[in-house]
Amino acid sequence: MPTRIPILMYHAIADASCEREARYTTTPTAFAEQMQDLVDSGFKSLSLSQLQGLWARGATPPPRSVVITFDDGFACLHETAAPILRQHGLRASVFAISGYLDRMGRHDADLGIPARPMLARSQLLELHESGIEIGSHSVNHPDLRSLTPAGLRYELERSRGDLEDLIGAPVRGFSYPRGLVDRTVHDAVREAGYLWACSTRPGLNNRQTCRFTLRRAQVGQQTDRSAFVTLLRQGAAPGTLAAARIREKLVFMLATLGGRDPMDLYNRPLRREVAARWLHRA
Repeated sequence: MPTRIPILMYHAIADASCEREARYTTTPTAFAEQMQDLVDSGFKSLSLSQLQGLWARGATPPPRSVVITFDDGFACLHETAAPILRQHGLRASVFAISGYLDRMGRHDADLGIPARPMLARSQLLELHESGIEIGSHSVNHPDLRSLTPAGLRYELERSRGDLEDLIGAPVRGFSYPRGLVDRTVHDAVREAGYLWACSTRPGLNNRQTCRFTLRRAQVGQQTDRSAFVTLLRQGAAPGTLAAARIREKLVFMLATLGGRDPMDLYNRPLRREVAARWLHRA
């Protein structure tokens, strides 16, 4: 059986400012415990570049490999997460919103989540120089599916270009804002020159996993030590993976019956799609 790799997805390493934010934050204490648990359990951290390089060469990643990623690029990554990673000799990949550097992050205001300080340009450069991999999370964190072709190219190409100019190195990876992706966005990311992209779909990854929809396990304040072990074993919180698999099977069935691309349906409300299919048959 091919080696299956968990990719952990973090956002802010801080106390949650409200209940809605709790699923997107991990307290510094919990994060330190999780990184210690990784080391104590014999896990070896890889950057996404390292993982993709191994797969591209047909090589097998080391046993108990794990990838640690952070979305958005909050200032607490430099202040809190990076020292913990360095303490344990762990690698990580950060997907930064390029247009929010040196600013307050207001991209989750529509969810009722207060703004947080984002990384300064100097801090992002320090993270890169310390060995943390830098990827793109767009310029402004929009729903990329809603953009015009020109707007989509701007979000993908401008972000990559600005980040490369800042760190003086290639930016190879992308993370879809809020995990929202359809076939148009998927193809545009590849055409913009990225070599892989992370989704928010749960599960583990192997060489056969589409490199533009890599699966990740979300870590938040609900992730206790038992749940963290489950994330590492199956790439999802308890009960989440089964529901995700049922959804994917339903998406594939609806897409097949309707002659559509499953990727275009995955992030859509399925009740509406089922109702539309039923009305069409009626």
